[in-house]
Amino acid sequence: MNRLLPKLLFFFSLALFVSCTIKVGENNADRQMSSQTSDEVVVEEEEDHLSFIGAGDKIKIQVYNEKELSGVYQVSPEGYITFPFIGEIKVDGLNIFTLAMKISSKLKEGYLKDPNVAVSVEEFVSKRIFVLGQVKKAGSFPIRRRMSVIEAISLAGGFTNLADLSNVVVTRKGGNGRENRFVVDIKSIVNGAKENFYLDAGDIVFVGERFF
Repeated sequence: MNRLLPKLLFFFSLALFVSCTIKVGENNADRQMSSQTSDEVVVEEEEDHLSFIGAGDKIKIQVYNEKELSGVYQVSPEGYITFPFIGEIKVDGLNIFTLAMKISSKLKEGYLKDPNVAVSVEEFVSKRIFVLGQVKKAGSFPIRRRMSVIEAISLAGGFTNLADLSNVVVTRKGGNGRENRFVVDIKSIVNGAKENFYLDAGDIVFVGERFF
């Protein structure tokens, strides 16, 4: 797979004008992308689009051996948190590693000799997914790190009686603004026959209607 990936990405760049649908939920070796040209290539989706902290996000900061400094902080609409000893810190646009280093550096300035700081995101309020179609409570929801399509549907109240569990479509906008559609077979995921599918911020999950 790794040796084929550069060639596949080159092919993909030549076919940007072609709209495509990617069949997902299968094993890595079987994951396929079909287009209007009827060509099929194998792709892997490993990019993490939840790297940067934004307004409203809830972040967990741990300073080891300093319980009074550890806790969960929500980013203000202006992109700041207020941290003990340090005061206001601009966190909007930072990733968790940069923020950990920033806090550690500030704490070294007369507060702690060698602070060990870890940062994680509890909830990405600034980044949302949308669940539509045959679900009980359609709407937009904040995405948590590694949120699966099944978790997203659960947030939307679950399926209606008319839902087609084998035809859930996830629409995702790529870096070039072009949309890809991923067809997810929830039945096969639940049965363990196919892999789970994880969402990116901005994904639209549409649950189709069952035809009798």
